[in-house]
Amino acid sequence: MFAVAGESLVDLVVQPDGRYAAVPGGAPFNFACALALQGVPAAYLNPLSDDPFGALLRDTLIRSGVHAPGPQVKAPTSLAVVTTDVQGRPGYGFYRSGVADRAIAPETLVDLLPDDARGVHTGGLALVPPDDAGLRELLRTAGARGLVRTLDVNARPAVTASLGIAPEAYRRAVLDTAALADVVKVSDEDLLHLGFAGDPLVAAASFLERGATLVVLTLGDQGAVALTRRGMIRQRALCVPVVDAVGAGDCFFAGLVACLLRKDGMPDVLRGDGPGALGPALRHATACAAISLQRRGCQPATWDEASALAGTLAELDG
Repeated sequence: MFAVAGESLVDLVVQPDGRYAAVPGGAPFNFACALALQGVPAAYLNPLSDDPFGALLRDTLIRSGVHAPGPQVKAPTSLAVVTTDVQGRPGYGFYRSGVADRAIAPETLVDLLPDDARGVHTGGLALVPPDDAGLRELLRTAGARGLVRTLDVNARPAVTASLGIAPEAYRRAVLDTAALADVVKVSDEDLLHLGFAGDPLVAAASFLERGATLVVLTLGDQGAVALTRRGMIRQRALCVPVVDAVGAGDCFFAGLVACLLRKDGMPDVLRGDGPGALGPALRHATACAAISLQRRGCQPATWDEASALAGTLAELDG
């Protein structure tokens, strides 16, 4: 069981005719669904609202095979208004005050950790102060129990700006929380939002210095790079027709983690034994992202779908 903590929300996606479609979302929520569809048991820990959008989120978890032990609360579901540019890249406007997924105390998150948990995942809006402090408590507990800890930076500067949180305070919250993770995913855009200048590879490697054993840097259509203390491995992107990019990064990371867990590569990663298991995992993750890019909203691939495409990618890579 892999436990997931962080935001769940409903994306109100602007349609070509100007109307909005309600789509389940939130980076950790997407990760949990994608991980379960990849064949790794997952549990989403945060509360869900008793409103109709909360019912939509719970139904999505159930259909994806995700366990949802968190409480049901009266607070409303968080919303995000999503627009996409001509290249399918999403822009977000968030409504996060007094919402259901934030209505939980740090000690309750810890208490909800399943006894059979193998790991804990978090990131995204949950890294925005003051919610970050509770996540660090969860990650410390997970570390003490010997669980794998994964974190997706998924920077959201628009949210911090709307809440009046200084960029440096947000940067410190992200870096302090990431220091407690074993595996960190960060994009080149995330690094810019956090104030890192210059070579993104150098900036990404700084997370290794802060304590991570594996850092995965995503570079959009330039592919991805996995960095360890013993070196790095690159994976090119797949060129596919893009419908939209909503949730593609979440599917990528879930695919990577699932492949490492299902093919017993995670122990090698945590020991820092080098890139042996990372090549297949990066290809599988790339396949997951490519499939998501071709679907409207976040519709994660199954293990079989991603494995078939990853096999094709392996042949192309020679």
